Amino acid sequence: MKYQKTIYILVLSILLTGCKDFFNISNPQTLSQDNFPATMDQVDQLVTAAYAQSHSIGMYAFYWFPMGVWLYDHTTDIYGSYDERATSQDNYTAIDSRYITTTYTDLCKWMRLATTGLEGIEFYRKNYSTAQEQAALDYAAGECYFNRALAYWHAQIFFEIKPDAWGFPIIDHVISDVEGLKLPRATVRATWQFIIDDLNHAIPLLTGYNDDTFRATEWAAKGLLAKVYMQSLYIFPENKDKAKTLMEDIINNSGKALVSYDIYSDMFFGNEANEHNIESLYELTMTSNPNQNGPWEDYTTGSGMPMVYAPWFVDLDIRFRKGREDKIDPLTLENDVIISTKSSEWGNNFVHDRNIARFGFWNFYGDTVPRLTFNPAYDFDAPRSLDNYPYMIHTPNYRADAIALKNDKSKVDPRLRLFAGQPYVDEYIDAKGRTSVYDRSSESNNRPDRLAWQHRKYTNTRGVEKGVPPYGLNQSSNCNYYIIRLADIYLLYAELLADTDQATALEYVNKVHRRAYGESPDTPSPYDYTSLTDRTKAYFDDDPLATNPLRYERWAELFAEGQWWLDVRRYHIGSEEATYYEQTSHGPITWKGDESYVQPIPQLELERNHNIQQSEGYPDI
Repeated sequence: MKYQKTIYILVLSILLTGCKDFFNISNPQTLSQDNFPATMDQVDQLVTAAYAQSHSIGMYAFYWFPMGVWLYDHTTDIYGSYDERATSQDNYTAIDSRYITTTYTDLCKWMRLATTGLEGIEFYRKNYSTAQEQAALDYAAGECYFNRALAYWHAQIFFEIKPDAWGFPIIDHVISDVEGLKLPRATVRATWQFIIDDLNHAIPLLTGYNDDTFRATEWAAKGLLAKVYMQSLYIFPENKDKAKTLMEDIINNSGKALVSYDIYSDMFFGNEANEHNIESLYELTMTSNPNQNGPWEDYTTGSGMPMVYAPWFVDLDIRFRKGREDKIDPLTLENDVIISTKSSEWGNNFVHDRNIARFGFWNFYGDTVPRLTFNPAYDFDAPRSLDNYPYMIHTPNYRADAIALKNDKSKVDPRLRLFAGQPYVDEYIDAKGRTSVYDRSSESNNRPDRLAWQHRKYTNTRGVEKGVPPYGLNQSSNCNYYIIRLADIYLLYAELLADTDQATALEYVNKVHRRAYGESPDTPSPYDYTSLTDRTKAYFDDDPLATNPLRYERWAELFAEGQWWLDVRRYHIGSEEATYYEQTSHGPITWKGDESYVQPIPQLELERNHNIQQSEGYPDI
């Protein structure tokens, strides 16, 4: 069973009030500001509370991917112009968006909880600790520094681009009054430096602590610092050598390695046997909770994000009666009959069509949705299955040809098969454990201009998102989320060397590329790039990634892991990406300028905090 972080309601109530008056109690047998924490167990409660915040609604319990970064970088498209998500697709989020408001709030809570943990540890160290507890307290402090840095790393979606523009409020002490909570934003430069300082505090405190894969480790902190160095090099170019040394330490001394393709192909789908593997430096653990229906109870051990982007699939039990549904062939109608059903209550998202082309799958039967017709071999009296189904694709060999093309590694990146499900083609397991296939949403039935391939990464490929075990997850996903893994580090290392040692840089790009193609990472293969300007699998010649293997591999390898938007920001390629993706279900994408890289400070924060500065290009209240 996966490790489950214990959430202590009392401790969270204390921390989230942010007010010392809560402790104004005279009874020494109860909690007070003068005696908490008084035991190592209570110290651990503070640390656990910091970890728990990654599972909040605004983060990985619900909003981070489908209402956040997947919209900004167009990993996903949505079925229609749903609420505030439409503005995020336009790369100009509304300041009253509930999604960005909750994410902003939960990031602040994460920072405050980690800071409270640090102060609580020092309080305990000074007043109650023994000599034998000092090492454990150091480790706990390292965990809190790491969590605070991780919160700020996520908060970079609010950072402006210019070094001396606005970053994020610095929360470096426990705030005990309401006015004190009204913090201004620090500069981008100061905010990145704060993250760097926290991680440099964390690393020596975590060094040697690498056995608990569910908590921060030395290599997790070093991996995050490597990413932070790379993302802030335009501000601190002097950190380039530090980044190189750090990544070489990870590569040579961490004991980490790229997993085999067999593990890689199954490590994103909730299979415990392949999670927390030798490639992972840090991941968020999710555990399905059959007693919790979705992410509605604030903190959760599982994630509700897949509830939003869960696939649609062909309903094997679709109603089809003699003399009724078999009278009018759908091929004669303007739109096909709807045969899809939901894997979840929602399922609002699908993979943006231009991503399918970027993986190399395009120019296939005119890139239109295949039409359905009656299956003349259907047996009313036999059990339903893919082979015995009332409807079939009208185009002969469509499914076989699609599978053949996706298996052709000379044309299509094989990662497409792992990360996206093609309607009517790729297999899917239904709520009864039967083999079905992915389908388009019923909402897109009258939109043949949308291919609407389904999200696959971080979904339940062994059943459905709703429902009960063994095939359902009750919308409480058990798919772990990778924050830092070795493939990411390899590609950052290649990027660092690209100007000075192209041969080594190319080799590290190829290590990641080979594994994705089922080859040994360390042995030359027929699929290797021959240069850092080689042609990638991107179908269109004018794709910004068509002749940039390094950036293409970061996009393809880390697809749907929440990393690409951060890369788009640091490469400063937002305008080119907007041109490539062209439009969403909401309409044409109009890149507005630097403000499109940034999320606004929410209206609620502007109303409550007169010291906060709005992001440039966004309105005030």
